[in-house]
Amino acid sequence: MDKETKNTHEGEKVEEQERSDTGDVTAETVNITQGGARNVQATHVTLRQAGAQSVTADNLLIRQGGVMKAQADHLEMLQGGVGFARTQTADLTASQAGAVISEGQVTMEQSGAQMLMARGDVTMDQSGAVAMLARNVKAENSGVVFLLANEVEGTVNAAFGPRESVIFGVVAGAVAGLVLLLAKLARRE
Repeated sequence: MDKETKNTHEGEKVEEQERSDTGDVTAETVNITQGGARNVQATHVTLRQAGAQSVTADNLLIRQGGVMKAQADHLEMLQGGVGFARTQTADLTASQAGAVISEGQVTMEQSGAQMLMARGDVTMDQSGAVAMLARNVKAENSGVVFLLANEVEGTVNAAFGPRESVIFGVVAGAVAGLVLLLAKLARRE
């Protein structure tokens, strides 16, 4: 089956795709297996060993696949990857993310994120992040380079806490300013 549109008994449009690539897809439910799409808009999207450039959905499930940009009420990833995700809630298992912005809870198990911002709580198990901003963090055997949170529970190894992050930012800003000043002076000569 390369691409098929079905009408279910409830009258919803279901787009299924297997082992092919397509451009833009809009439907109530989209299931892509071993294929890809450019832009997907649907209520429910499932990507199995598949990828998409952009996905907008209420529920997005990624299993061994990836998305460059995702906007979903609920994001669930298993062995997947996302470049940028804006969600209400997110569950990542053995997955990687560039940046995740969540209005609610984020759960990470054996996963990593470059940047994670959550208005709700973050629960981490054997996971890591470069920069994390969250209300509360509950972690087991996890690490974060830059961490800013109201409350931290469990064993999270932060390279930079709030005080160290401010000091690092001031020093990095001063060094960057000095480099720019020297470059400007070098151009005058």
